[in-house]
Amino acid sequence: MQTRNKLVLALCALGAALPALSATRALLPPQDGDMVPATLLPRTTVAPAAQAVAQPRVHVERQPVSVSWPLPRDAALQARPQPFARSSREYWTDVSATELQRGVELPLSAPGAVIRLSPGDGTGGRLQPSAVRLRLGSRTLGADQAASQLADAASLRAAGMAVPDATLVMKLRPELGSGTATLQAPTASGRYVVHVFEPQSAFSVTARADRDDLLVGQRLHLRVGMQEGERDRPLQAAGGFLRAPDGSTTLLDYRRQPDGSFAAEIAPAAVPATPGLWEVHSFTVGDDGQGHAVRRDTTTVFTAATPDARLDGAAEVRRAADRGLDVRLGVAAASASRYAASAVLYGRDAHGRMVPAAYAQSAAWLEPGNAALVLHYDAASLRGVGAPYELRDLRLQDQPAMGLVERRALALRFDAP
Repeated sequence: MQTRNKLVLALCALGAALPALSATRALLPPQDGDMVPATLLPRTTVAPAAQAVAQPRVHVERQPVSVSWPLPRDAALQARPQPFARSSREYWTDVSATELQRGVELPLSAPGAVIRLSPGDGTGGRLQPSAVRLRLGSRTLGADQAASQLADAASLRAAGMAVPDATLVMKLRPELGSGTATLQAPTASGRYVVHVFEPQSAFSVTARADRDDLLVGQRLHLRVGMQEGERDRPLQAAGGFLRAPDGSTTLLDYRRQPDGSFAAEIAPAAVPATPGLWEVHSFTVGDDGQGHAVRRDTTTVFTAATPDARLDGAAEVRRAADRGLDVRLGVAAASASRYAASAVLYGRDAHGRMVPAAYAQSAAWLEPGNAALVLHYDAASLRGVGAPYELRDLRLQDQPAMGLVERRALALRFDAP
């Protein structure tokens, strides 16, 4: 009888411990489009070029943080975000006072263009509208005559637009038509930037990258193409440069493609100490099919990071004390920093569909070596869904560097522990 009682007590103790039981699993192999570091590189805190420049003091939180919240079951989520792309109907040109006094040619592909004249380096003098002339076709008019709307720096600021002194904006009267306009200012002094925006034009240019983030050592493929409405048109020329977050620039080599677009390969050699977005500025020239030039400038952005940490491939799933789920992810770090892991948990609903259940993020300061971050999904977030579960859009970030160092569209499948 005493032996039986001991056995019952042991089984009860085991039952009480069941919620703490866990199962170790391996992350799924990376899929096409996933970003997984091949090797780790320690991140330098100050780039050599920036050592002589005072760096701002940035507070880095050392306390661990874990958050989660439920998601609508019908939420349309992308486990692999689409790279940024924006169509452009505008272009810029930097001119000297001498060029502006002589006259600057501006190809216009549609009526109603908006032309902005701004000082380029702080030396550009204020220009009165009556001192600015526009020649289009056989007509030469003052800015106040050529424009259906005219605004100076004061009126633009009153409307909430931050512009430098001596800025002048004119929207051309539609009846002036299109063609090659000549902008002239005989009293110009200093340097100016001329910005041309053609809201009514059928011609646009889009610069599209094949990814929105990459690691040092990886390459980004950029395609720049022109469209006339929904139809692709060939470009005649393209050029541009890459601007790093610290302001340094690198010229890019654009190569013509068989379809008339241009492409460039981008591979940052190192990430500067200054965090932020990388910008690709592209300048293009095409034509409207009738021999008239169409100019367009466009910009796209991406992030680049030093691969100073990665998920080590191990995932431990356990039932949490609140009957939710904890997913413990192994992390290998090459730099001391604050790292954050995040992912969306999917589960099967009553109709057998895989639906989003909850989003979770966990962040903590990690020293170089092996450590772990735990994603906690509370029980309330899991109501209405059950096993099997999937962990999607799994990300690992170096927060102080603002760098995404790993991303997996589908990282794990598991049953309830």
